[in-house]
Amino acid sequence: MDFVGLRLIPLESVCKDLPKEIVRQLRERGAKSWSGGMHGRLLPDGSRICILNSGHNKLRLKTTLMEEIAHIHLGHSPSGLLRSGDGHRIRSYDKQQEHDAYGVGAAALLPWAALFPSINGGESIDDLAVRYELSQELVRYRIQITGAHTLYKSRQRAKR
Repeated sequence: MDFVGLRLIPLESVCKDLPKEIVRQLRERGAKSWSGGMHGRLLPDGSRICILNSGHNKLRLKTTLMEEIAHIHLGHSPSGLLRSGDGHRIRSYDKQQEHDAYGVGAAALLPWAALFPSINGGESIDDLAVRYELSQELVRYRIQITGAHTLYKSRQRAKR
């Protein structure tokens, strides 16, 4: 992934160097709450480390990776670590940055030029998800965010 400045590092290789409590948080207790992320600091060659949660399915990881690429493309500031009230460190969260990166990533995975003719031709969300190897949630999101929901419903009714 040199062309986008990411070095993909498997979660398993990172876990061997972390304290057991952190590994348990990443792999067990908090495993469903994160799909991937980038290390905040640049490597000497200007790239960033990106870790994907190997416990998630390939469709979710595909979306997550594209979202991380979008963060770079959009020039987003990396999140940081904050101290919670009980003394634990938690990652900060910028809702707008995450929303923007997801939207750009989703558009890159399913651009309008592919989405419109498919919807207009009567393809279902299920069909689109299979064809483009994306989650149904991402396809549904693209239909909603592009304003194509009315067209989609109309074409689906016409198929019946």
